[in-house]
Amino acid sequence: MLRELLTGIAGGTLSGVSPGIHVNTLAAFLSSAGIRDNLVLFAMGLTHTFLDVIPSAFLGVPDEGTALGVLPAHRLVLRGRTMEVVRIALWASFLAVLMAIPSMPLYFRLAPLYRPGAGRFLVFLLAVFLVLTEPGLKKLSALLVFFLSGILGMLTFRLGLSQPFYHLFTGLFGVPVILLSALEGRTRPIGAGDGEVRLDKGRFLGFSALGTALGMAASLVPAFTASQAALLGSFLSKDERSFLTIVFSVNTANFMFSFANFLSTGRRRNGIVALMAPAAESDIYFYLLVALFVSMAVLLYAEPLAVLILRLLGRVPYRALNSAVAGILVVLSYLFDGVTGLVFLLGGVMIGLLAAVLGVKRTNCMGVLMLSIIIG
Repeated sequence: MLRELLTGIAGGTLSGVSPGIHVNTLAAFLSSAGIRDNLVLFAMGLTHTFLDVIPSAFLGVPDEGTALGVLPAHRLVLRGRTMEVVRIALWASFLAVLMAIPSMPLYFRLAPLYRPGAGRFLVFLLAVFLVLTEPGLKKLSALLVFFLSGILGMLTFRLGLSQPFYHLFTGLFGVPVILLSALEGRTRPIGAGDGEVRLDKGRFLGFSALGTALGMAASLVPAFTASQAALLGSFLSKDERSFLTIVFSVNTANFMFSFANFLSTGRRRNGIVALMAPAAESDIYFYLLVALFVSMAVLLYAEPLAVLILRLLGRVPYRALNSAVAGILVVLSYLFDGVTGLVFLLGGVMIGLLAAVLGVKRTNCMGVLMLSIIIG
């Protein structure tokens, strides 16, 4: 059992810190190589949710769970608060695990009650609220960005690409951050900072609890994804730190509850869960203990690992680092889906930059998922 746990933690660490390599991709590769143990996959997926802050904050490279956190995280990084972002992510994720454990009995009662249709209506209301929060005529610009990203998403999903989320989220949220940083002439290296979380402990707990609740809701309703749960959280937070606390809590809680949903109903709400073998509902007690072990293990080495990566990145000139990351993202897009992948990556970049030019929130790009859900 220890070997499986360590294998999962190592795999989640690799996917978590590597730009462009999602845990679902690595898990699918291991599964094709004959490594399909549920314990390995669970430990890998949970570890990834703790560490995916590193490529998203350090390099501006998102995945679907943390896409909305790229901009606020990157802003704090550019202010020299990199280790604070890492610490927010780690402790928000850990609190999500702790809060998920006592919530499991209630969750097992709720999971079988879900009925289709509720999720679509919820997403529609969220989309309306998203556009209406823009001031004045910017509502029209937001609507344009929403529909363009939505059409891009619908086209992408219909083509059956191997990594559609990679092209979409890297294009909409990742590459624009890198390009805008280059255009603004930022040359200074990334600063670590003192790591102190400048958010009151009570508020930190409160926002983490909110993120955990939203992550639970996202795991119950297929149309309401973790990204959209984080989007809802953006309306309830007023600064980068509180929003990031919500984002990272949502990400980890969504994984925990998606696994619980799988045990309770057999529904596969998560890519890595889709690779798991059926298991009994009573197994949840064992996996909750595993979650505690994995969480505490990651807390022991995550910050030193982040410091090491930061030092290595600090030796590379900032512009060269941005250029290298952008190049790697383009190459990965081509390796995943060839020229077609590059076309959709470019489409995402253009829409992401359009949002910046029009002066509307990049969250309007979440139409990439929401429009297809609303239309059905």
